[in-house]
Amino acid sequence: MSDAVDQLLRFGPPIVLVVTAAWLALATWRTSASIGSRPYGFGRSLRQRIARLLFAGSIVGAALALVAYARGATIPSLHPIAGEASMVRLAGLVLAVGGQVLTLFAQGGMGRRWRVGVPETAPDALVTTGLFGLCRNPVFLGMLAMAAGLAVAVPSPAMIVCAVAFWIACEIQVRDEERFLQHSFGPAYVAYRSAVRRWI
Repeated sequence: MSDAVDQLLRFGPPIVLVVTAAWLALATWRTSASIGSRPYGFGRSLRQRIARLLFAGSIVGAALALVAYARGATIPSLHPIAGEASMVRLAGLVLAVGGQVLTLFAQGGMGRRWRVGVPETAPDALVTTGLFGLCRNPVFLGMLAMAAGLAVAVPSPAMIVCAVAFWIACEIQVRDEERFLQHSFGPAYVAYRSAVRRWI
């Protein structure tokens, strides 16, 4: 592996994750200012507690694992599994960047209706156009692509565990949000769900 590729695979993944997290934190703040309340909320059910812990654990764990790897940590669980081709790892980084772009565009397309988790009150309308006309969960789809891409770019045991934990959290959260939206919007959401796929 050339030095340039090695540096890209060492520092690119943590940059992708940090930039995305910073953007979503800014988006949360802007949405809060726009709606006059927090757009963030997870329910009190056991499922929601598990989803929240899996989201937090996978994101923090991935950030720590990627930064430690970039800094040259010698812990075996942070290093890529032997034999992974550099071109495959570069493809993983490209997938992660693609997932990042999809996440940011999809979140931007929701505007002030963007929410994190299952809020106490529903937004004033469903978002069903743009990327949401092709997939009901393009933000989650982008995040899953990014998680998978980062795990391919740095295929260490720690990153693989984080990606799987994030995927499980998304599966729980999407289904809980679907129930919430059906309760909030009734027939309008049922019609949308029938017309547009959950993923792709």
